[in-house]
Amino acid sequence: MELQGVYNQLGILFLTILIGYFLGKIKLITPTATQIFSKYVLMVALPALLITGMRIPFTAEKLHTALFILIFSVPCYGLTYLVGMLTAKALTKDTCKQAVFNFGIVFSNCAFLGFPVLQALYGKEAIFYAAIYNITFNILLYTLGIKIMATKDLKKKFNLKMVFNPGVIAGIVGFILFITAVQLPQFLIGTIDSIGNTCVPLSVLTIGAMLSQLPLQRMFNNLSIYFLSAVRLIIMPLLILVLIKYVLGIENMWLIAIPVVTAGMPIATNTALMAMEYGNDAPLASQTILISTLFSCITIPLLAYVLQYFF
Repeated sequence: MELQGVYNQLGILFLTILIGYFLGKIKLITPTATQIFSKYVLMVALPALLITGMRIPFTAEKLHTALFILIFSVPCYGLTYLVGMLTAKALTKDTCKQAVFNFGIVFSNCAFLGFPVLQALYGKEAIFYAAIYNITFNILLYTLGIKIMATKDLKKKFNLKMVFNPGVIAGIVGFILFITAVQLPQFLIGTIDSIGNTCVPLSVLTIGAMLSQLPLQRMFNNLSIYFLSAVRLIIMPLLILVLIKYVLGIENMWLIAIPVVTAGMPIATNTALMAMEYGNDAPLASQTILISTLFSCITIPLLAYVLQYFF
């Protein structure tokens, strides 16, 4: 298994966070700018990136496996939500911090790190199935994710209108484009791709800018975050492995590898962006991303080592 691509992505992530931190320190990225960036990423760039990821050639075999992956994503995310609630309540009584911790367990960095990790381990075909599995992530991000994070602004609590937002609509459109194999005009494809390509660097720069607002000594002094990272990076992939292989009795490589590797990724960068958007503890969320991503440099290779014994 070639892990060089994995470490390249981790290096890109940390270097971009560092640049964002520096730009925040010199006030080139102001607190107001971080709010604008986060709204743009969540409402425009991320939906475009999702549509781009779903633009894959159709085959009946891929569709069959993809549908099973989509179905099995439901119990997997149900388990992560349950573990997230229990973990958050065990770590703190503060409702804002509970929201950040719960969100961090439910939503992993399944795109920016998850996709390249899967490609490094299992080849390019893994990206297609990861994109299918990611449909559930994006639907939950804009529904369950908002419900978790909107602890202060009651007007932003979950309601039916949240289902019809840019993220969920992009997931539906992307899946329809895959099934129907409709060819979009090249200028439209180019536009969507260009906007989607801004998602990752801008979101990570924003995380770095958020971290620059914290005193340096506060970034690593919260013991709860270390426990949270252990749950995210070690306990969750093991629980998902047990659920898929031993409880549900699945033997197909893709049906095991995609959920388990996704569950073993660090906390999603969306955690800090959603925390800022819905008036929650964005600095704490940024800390959870930084520390969990740092420790993932150790746990991801270990996860890959464990998985090689199952295929």
